[in-house]
Amino acid sequence: MSTQRLRVAAAAAAGAAATYALARFLRWYDSDDAWLALADRIRASLPPPSQSSFRVVAVVTLVGGGHVVGTNIEAHTLRNSVCAERTAFGALQLVAARSRAPTEVACVYIVCDASRPITPGLLCREFMYSSPFCEPATRVVTASPGLRVRIETSLAELLPRASPYARLNAREQKEWALSRTLEVPTGGPARRAYDAALGAAKGDGRDDLHPVRYGAAVVFGDGSVATARQFKALEYGCTLDPVGQLATAVADRDAAPAALALVDQLGVAHAPFAAGRAFLCEHGHGDVEVVFHDDRGAIGTCPASDLAPAPPEFEAADFVAK
Repeated sequence: MSTQRLRVAAAAAAGAAATYALARFLRWYDSDDAWLALADRIRASLPPPSQSSFRVVAVVTLVGGGHVVGTNIEAHTLRNSVCAERTAFGALQLVAARSRAPTEVACVYIVCDASRPITPGLLCREFMYSSPFCEPATRVVTASPGLRVRIETSLAELLPRASPYARLNAREQKEWALSRTLEVPTGGPARRAYDAALGAAKGDGRDDLHPVRYGAAVVFGDGSVATARQFKALEYGCTLDPVGQLATAVADRDAAPAALALVDQLGVAHAPFAAGRAFLCEHGHGDVEVVFHDDRGAIGTCPASDLAPAPPEFEAADFVAK
């Protein structure tokens, strides 16, 4: 073979090798490994937050390319701190506002300081499930530092029995309720809880802030009933959830709770929202039967423990000051 042909063959081989290497790199760059590695590098570069010393990073990737990053931000009170996922979605809102194309989340990647991968907390699950940028099938992938262990799931798997209102605006929520023939519990503690919660919802005012009113009720094994209503606040996070307001009654009664209902003034029963689910499942009341309507208006019950699958797991060492 002539020298010229050798040079051409060598150049072709080099070009093919470079093309192959680039293709492999591009496949890796948009892979779970790459995005988790990015989240892990950002996590390791951050100073520990002020209260927990526990770093969390969420990388949210978009269909068609692009990503945003969020990290947990802490105030002196737990209630006023913000998780990494919601911080990332705040940035995503700005990206969507500047883009003329539809914005859709491809995957949410999370890495934190825990020795094992942890799933999003209930508030972030509910927030992302409700987001117009996500679908119930949107993937969530979490990993431990160094990416040694990972968990893959979806928003639908993380938030079973989501409210029928979860992906509707305020007008659509009322339209949904009024367009359905809603079943009601046939009797027993579930019916008593439903009726008491519906009555409590009438006391929830401030329709100028939001038109849907919520009440909650728990029926105890001894037949007693405790009720609470939502107290809306001008600043969203200061609204008092009615199930949360029942916490003292549930925790302090000698009689075990038998059934719990969260119902709006239109008669729609909702499985407890994030704060209520967290209270029931994290404080030993996972066996309480909760009442809910599905997306067809059919009534059902399930134990509260079913509402928070794959709970985040921590060890004391995860929170040692760093």
